[in-house]
Amino acid sequence: MSAEPPDLARHEPALLVWAAYQLPGWVRGKLDPADLVQQTLLEAVRAPDRLAGRPDHEVLAYLRRALANNVIDAARKFARDRGDLAPGALAASSVRMADWLAADHTSPSERADRNDRFVRLASALAELPDAQRVAVEMRHLQGMKVTDIARELGRSEGAVSLLLHRAVTALRGLLADA
Repeated sequence: MSAEPPDLARHEPALLVWAAYQLPGWVRGKLDPADLVQQTLLEAVRAPDRLAGRPDHEVLAYLRRALANNVIDAARKFARDRGDLAPGALAASSVRMADWLAADHTSPSERADRNDRFVRLASALAELPDAQRVAVEMRHLQGMKVTDIARELGRSEGAVSLLLHRAVTALRGLLADA
């Protein structure tokens, strides 16, 4: 009797955050990060024995690596016309978050705890209204300034500041309930 396949859908919010973080803006105009997440989950479903019986943190690590590879492939595909993708630049950006989540100086239990916190944060981000979620991702994941976010979203700086304030307040509430 083979082991039960893991519930991959529970990792979708975290993968969406990673995809949004990793996917260059010029590729986002041609390909939605959610499409890459769906492609990654579909690939995992097609190979059920690879993940069956694995602990949750190993499933998430596998999905992160598969997603990073799909992001790199998509950027290479769309970069052919642009000619501006530095070799390894995308791979390095994909590894930054994975390194943060799996830092060598932490114990396995600390890494598992950090993974769990990130999954909860990604799920909470997914519950925010779109405008708040996008503003938080731009500010805290992409490191954009409020003025740049305002220009990108077509809103005033005050409106963006209010979006960020409301989003952080909502996230605190959602994460306190978790």
